[in-house]
Order: sequence, then structure tokens, then C-alpha cells
Amino acid sequence: MKTIPKIIFSVLLCLFVISVFSQSNNLINSFAKSIKFEREREYLQAINVLKENYDPKSYETNLRLGWLYYMAGQFADSKSYYLLAMGSMPNSLEAKVGYLYPVAATSTTDLTSLLNQYNKILEINPKDVNSNYQLGFYNYNKGNFETAKKYFSKIVDLYPSAYEYDLRIAWAKVNKLPVDDKLNDAFLKSYEFETKRNFGSAIAVLKDIYDPAYYDVNLRLGWLYFKNAQYTESEKYYKTAIDLKPNATEPRLGYTYPLHQSGNKNELITQYKKIIELDPFNTDAHYQLGMLYYDKKDYTASNESFQKIVNLYPFTYYGVLMYGWTNYQLNKKAEAKNLFHKVLMIAPSDKSALEGLALIK
Repeated sequence: MKTIPKIIFSVLLCLFVISVFSQSNNLINSFAKSIKFEREREYLQAINVLKENYDPKSYETNLRLGWLYYMAGQFADSKSYYLLAMGSMPNSLEAKVGYLYPVAATSTTDLTSLLNQYNKILEINPKDVNSNYQLGFYNYNKGNFETAKKYFSKIVDLYPSAYEYDLRIAWAKVNKLPVDDKLNDAFLKSYEFETKRNFGSAIAVLKDIYDPAYYDVNLRLGWLYFKNAQYTESEKYYKTAIDLKPNATEPRLGYTYPLHQSGNKNELITQYKKIIELDPFNTDAHYQLGMLYYDKKDYTASNESFQKIVNLYPFTYYGVLMYGWTNYQLNKKAEAKNLFHKVLMIAPSDKSALEGLALIK
């Protein structure tokens, strides 16, 4: 008689597993249909198929509905679903960034909400470039130059070349810096040659005014030599730029380009770690570091990198996919299965996710 409760428990467990699997398949199918309708610009139909199996607690569904209502031009509904997504995962950046779209679309009547949202993003990631850029220019245009400088400085600390033209001019004005016409002319000619893929001439015009103490010139020469497939020279100029601005991520990110070509994985790991030290929320650096560890079969370290991405962007394809694979390699099959199912919600029929699920079966 004691075996009867065990049998009942086993039956109930099987029914539960079947129910969960069925629900997961229904959600995946709903997302697949929704994506198909979106590609055809049938946004209301894309919305309706998701609402057939709607769960108000589903972060992924609320996030996607927020996007689809935005694309349909229904900004109030878009905001409401993005708010639900933010409520279920308050420490992620993904939904907060999405929420900017409908708020920006109504910014003439909802400017306060837009500014508040940029500030909320900065509460999680104080070095977010877009939020600092937008708040900097808002204050710059209001004549609040000291406040603008506070926001611009966070960008320029990480990216000293400040490649956006309007940011370069604004930065020069708030700091009362003179504009070097000779240098600007050399850069302009260099860009013109680059657009024609004449990298040798683009390099030559900068070498004419070269100063080893000039960060911007070394940075650009690093890039141009990389584009010209002269990787040793590229590394040389990027390293000079790093020495000039050791607390900037910009030259280190540039330096990784020739390093990838030379296959120097140990130096790549060193650089990505330093970038993360300077900019802890740099998801590109986390992803690249995770892939380097994954290739080395250090799945614990790789898993940590991908987990950080998924914590910030819980519904992003590459982060979720690789987080699934590292969980699989660490024999966390249940976690991996859930993540692969989530990948199929983002990218229906994804070969890598289907391969992972087949291995788990």
C-alpha cells in the first residue's frame, strides 16, 4: 500500500512536466507567429497571437508587447507593457531602454518621463553612453553648461576622441578649448581617403602632422593600419593611445581588433578584463570574454560572463544562447533547457538552440 502514494506522486509529476512542456511549446509557437506577422508589418496580428496565451507575469511577453505596440503607433499601450516588464525585472536595462521608444515618441508632452528614464538607466549603469549623451545635450541646450559637462565627461573619459561631431564641439565649448583647424583639416582629408578605401593616403595625411603625444592621432592610426591589414603597426599605435589614456575603454576596444587577427587570446582576455574594470556594464566586453573562456573550456568563468549579460538584457539572443550552452556544459540541464526554449522565442527554429535541446533529450 505504501507504493500507491509514490505512484500517484510520479503520475502527478509526469502530468506537471507535460503541462510545463506544453505551455513552453505554446509560448514558442506564439512568438514564432508573432515574429512572422511583424515581418509582414501586421503589428496588431502580431500582438493578438501573443495575447492568446498572455501571462501578465511573463517578462518576455510584456517586453515584446511593449515593442509591438510601439511599432503599431499605440504609445500608451506600449508604455504600459514596458512598465510591466520593468516591474518583473527591475535591475535589467533591456526594458528600460525599450521604454525610451514610446516615451521619446511622446516627448513633446512627456519630456519629464523621458528625462526620468535616462536617470533611472544611469542609476544602474552610471556610464551609459546614450543616457549621458542625451542628458548632456538637454542641459547644454538649456544653458546649464556645468551640468552638461558632468554628463559629457563620463563619455569623454571612456571615449576621449568623442567621435560625434556635435559632441566634440559641445565638449570644446563647455571646456573653453580652442579648435585646432590644422588637425581638423588633416582628419577631414583622412576620412575622405578612408571612404574611398585608400587607407595608405588616409594614414599619410595624419603622419604629416603626427605627434606621439596626441591621443586622437594615435587612435586613428591604429584603426587605419588595422583596416589596411597592417596589424603589427595597428597594435603599436593603439598601445600608444592606451598609454596616453589608460583609463579610457576606447583605445582598448580598438586594440582588440588587431589582437583578434593575430590570435593573441591571452592579451585579449587581459584587455577585456581591463575594459570591464573601467566600464562594468560593457556587455560587448562581457560577451567576448565569455567566448574566450568558452573556447578555453573554462565554463565556470564563461558562465559568469554570460550571466552578467542576461541579468542586464534577459531577452537578448547571443547572451541567452551562450548562457544556455555554458549551463549545459556545467551539467545544469534544466537551466539550459529553459534558456534554449527562450532562444526559440527570440529566434524560432534556431539551429544552435535546437541542437542543445536534442542533446538534453
